[in-house]
Amino acid sequence: MPSEINKGFQTANPEFIFKKLLNAQEADLAMIAGYPADARKPHPAMRSQEPVQGTVQKAENVALGMPTEMKTKAWTKGDLAVDGDLQTCVTSSSNRTGWWQVDLLSSRLVYFMEIHLSNHFSRGRVGVYVSDYIDSFWGKPCTRLPASLKRSKFICDIQSSGRYFGLINKQGQITVCEVSVYVCSLHTFGEYCSSECACADPEELCNSVTGACLSGCRDGWTGDNCSLPCANRYGPACRNPCGHCYGSRACDHVTGVCRHGCAPGWKGSRCLQACEPGSFGSNCLHSCGHCLDEAVCEPESGDCPWRCQPGWSGSRCDAECSTGFHGQNCDFACGHCRNGSVCLRSTGVCSLGCEAGFEGLFCTKACISGKWGPDCRNKCGQCLHRRCNSKSGECELPGCQPGWEGPRCDTECSSGTYGTNCSKKCGYCQGACMPLNGLCSAHCSPGWAGSMCLDKCSNKTYGQDCALSCGHCAGGQACDHISGSCPGSCASGYHTRFCHIRTKGFSISHPNLVVMLIGCMVIFTATIGSVIVFLLVRWRRDNQHGVVDKHPQPYKQTVV
Repeated sequence: MPSEINKGFQTANPEFIFKKLLNAQEADLAMIAGYPADARKPHPAMRSQEPVQGTVQKAENVALGMPTEMKTKAWTKGDLAVDGDLQTCVTSSSNRTGWWQVDLLSSRLVYFMEIHLSNHFSRGRVGVYVSDYIDSFWGKPCTRLPASLKRSKFICDIQSSGRYFGLINKQGQITVCEVSVYVCSLHTFGEYCSSECACADPEELCNSVTGACLSGCRDGWTGDNCSLPCANRYGPACRNPCGHCYGSRACDHVTGVCRHGCAPGWKGSRCLQACEPGSFGSNCLHSCGHCLDEAVCEPESGDCPWRCQPGWSGSRCDAECSTGFHGQNCDFACGHCRNGSVCLRSTGVCSLGCEAGFEGLFCTKACISGKWGPDCRNKCGQCLHRRCNSKSGECELPGCQPGWEGPRCDTECSSGTYGTNCSKKCGYCQGACMPLNGLCSAHCSPGWAGSMCLDKCSNKTYGQDCALSCGHCAGGQACDHISGSCPGSCASGYHTRFCHIRTKGFSISHPNLVVMLIGCMVIFTATIGSVIVFLLVRWRRDNQHGVVDKHPQPYKQTVV
């Protein structure tokens, strides 16, 4: 036995002894099987020193109540050591050798033992024997322990089987209070036989100590005792790798099912199927966003490989453009849409048209000079410099061209005005004057003359077109240019309002008759004079051509 175990014996610590014996047993079994000792370590569940409360124990104490023998003075039986009562003990005779033995009635594979000794006698070491022969003490003990040990849990150094189980102290007496010999039920192994065999062949009985299987492990299990679940693998002999489980978790080591779902980009119960184009995420539950040119997003993250379709943004192109923005990745601000409306997120077009002062498909272009209003559909009025406000249409200072008025210079001058901003008044026209230059479009009112009808009749005339002459006003004064009446009295010899009728003699009832008579006289005089002039000229011409020169002068050439 190793020296380290001997030290444990000296401390009389049962748990220490049990652990060391168990390790030694494992090491021996591993060497026999040809595997390193570490590779033969049992499942952690086998390491517990006591049965787990509430579990079904599959270890059986086959020594309880079985026939015993013990060397005493009377060669009495040692039944008190297998009666289940720790308070009852038996002691061998006081000679040199003390021993105790129990008959298990059939050969059994001993898994582990629990022995309660009295420490009244502490000399020597106790050997533990398991054999199919009644004289079991002639063979090799399965293990040894100090006689001073009061209580011990242990297994044999090598796997042992037999009908007879015995204890012997060749150096003195032995006092035994209770002995329990445990064997495992079928298809169980490990400490307290608390682990079930996991062999590929369900009929195989695994090693009751190590749990090793000749047929290999059942699906999903591995290790020397087939108690270790497959690590990131599943199925027979753990030959199948797990799929793409969520969070890099392991799949079910038996079925390969990912119980927490799939990693992004994969689907199926075992997460072995890649997402179909157009879907992404865990179990492929999400659809791709609006990637440019209908590109397929990344199956894991959902990110678009290039850019977004117009009107969408974000790495996944699943966020619609904020109000007032449009285009790829929402990089562009909307133009000046009418009535505060927003453009279409995909195209940037203002569906209701442009607000006043802007035009174009995106309503980003200001009106050119000479236009104004929504979509720049209106032309500026008769502005002096041909420029108006692009939003309101109002003309810039100094205002309108001659003949127009109003904020937009789109209204002709009202009756009686003309010129720039219609700031001037028309003359005395019959009807309206021309708004551009103030010229009267028809005749002047009586008493006025000139192109703009702003001149009073002169040269003692009056009336329509100043065609009438004034009468004989006192002092040679001119008559009123509109009515023809004299401002004061008439000249001597004339009377009436217009002073054109003589007091005595031929009376002319109306001033127009005087004008007519004077006109007739002038025409008659001019006609007579013209006839006389014509006759004189003709007579003179006839007298000059009446004498003919009978001797013409020779032709003379003049040299210049």
